[in-house]
Amino acid sequence: MTQNENTENRLVRQVMDAGIVGEGGAGFPAHVKYDTRVNTLIANGCECEPLLYSDQHIMKNNPEKIVRAMQAVRAVTGAKRGIIAIKKKYTRIAQLFNDAVRSTDLELALVDNFYPAGDEQILIHELTGETVPPLGLPKDKGFLVANVGSLYSVSNAMDGIPVTDKVVTVTGDVNTPSVLTVPVGTSIMSCIDQCGGTGIPDPVIILGGPMMGRFVDEQSVLDREVVTKTTGGIIVIPRNHYLHQMSGLSADAMLRRAETACIQCRMCSELCPRYLVGQAFETHRVMRAFVGAEDDPAQTLQSTMCCECGVCELYACPMGLSPRRINILFKRRYGQEKIQYQGPREVNRYQTDFREFRKIPIPRLVMKVDIDRYMSVTPEYNGNYIPGKVKIPLQQHIGAPAVPVVKVGDTVAKNDMLADIPPKSLGAKIHASINGTITQIDTAVTIEGAGYAN
Repeated sequence: MTQNENTENRLVRQVMDAGIVGEGGAGFPAHVKYDTRVNTLIANGCECEPLLYSDQHIMKNNPEKIVRAMQAVRAVTGAKRGIIAIKKKYTRIAQLFNDAVRSTDLELALVDNFYPAGDEQILIHELTGETVPPLGLPKDKGFLVANVGSLYSVSNAMDGIPVTDKVVTVTGDVNTPSVLTVPVGTSIMSCIDQCGGTGIPDPVIILGGPMMGRFVDEQSVLDREVVTKTTGGIIVIPRNHYLHQMSGLSADAMLRRAETACIQCRMCSELCPRYLVGQAFETHRVMRAFVGAEDDPAQTLQSTMCCECGVCELYACPMGLSPRRINILFKRRYGQEKIQYQGPREVNRYQTDFREFRKIPIPRLVMKVDIDRYMSVTPEYNGNYIPGKVKIPLQQHIGAPAVPVVKVGDTVAKNDMLADIPPKSLGAKIHASINGTITQIDTAVTIEGAGYAN
């Protein structure tokens, strides 16, 4: 084994031992993602969704660490080109990264403020003009996209520090919108309380961003929710807000609305970000089949190409219909039935001709979905919050749940490994995020700190 191979294997091992997952998406284990060969490595600092400031905080305070990790991952993957992508409006961050990359051959790319600039396939096209084929992966075209938060964790892993903390934006109808650093496993409600609580009587919570986040509107469920490795935002909005209403429509209600109002205007397709980079996805055809109750997989299997960004239903549709959620219904059905898309996968370049004029401006988007009033306040950093108790889920990632290597009654210190990857499985390791005693193990490991009282 050569010196270079030893170095590459060491970094992949360090990333695996640190339990790093994709922090900007679904939580794919990073040690598997980085164990590949590509031509171009892209650091994604575009913070896709409005109202989120977590990645901006990480970039402002850790440009050198992100550059260090970029160089390390680049060496592992053999990437000849390395690009750090941020939005043009991040002027201070751009200055910091200009300084940080000065002695390297890394490139700094400034991207327009549109949605969804942070979608990895959209970002690839924005920076290079290349399109990942439908249902393909970036590595199929020689690209690897890494979130800046994940790269910050890679730099920590190189120093033997695992993932135990998360930078989270808490905003919306809270008294003090803030960016916090909290241990993984911290309850969502305690994060809201740390920001002064909410002044509205019957709130609902979005975990993630306003466009793609997950709604929690039952108190009993909210009481169990905790910060995980992939939590980027906690947004408090009133019950029956436009976004909440759209998220709660039943399949029957969506069908009745679509039967009555779908005019086949094609706007859901014409403004779809994936369509505009040339992918053969026309969601209006899925809507046509849904409305006509046609069992036509040639049309409805297109739904598996949907990236679920929400542009079609929250911005494009003039009739207020739900193309995204209808796509998700079909995707789930085909996933359960193990039926795969067999249609065309070529890239249609002519679809990109109008892309520059159809990017969704963030200021217009936030007005459309009625969150512009929250944009007037930029959350300030409110420091580290350390609760007396954490409940750390064993599955915070794509793949199999981690297997506990501790037992109830054990005393652990922050950074100690709590659970390992099951043999021959895709997964990620889990570590203690506070000092304390393990009091419960089920689908999560509960740790109570010294002096904690129920």
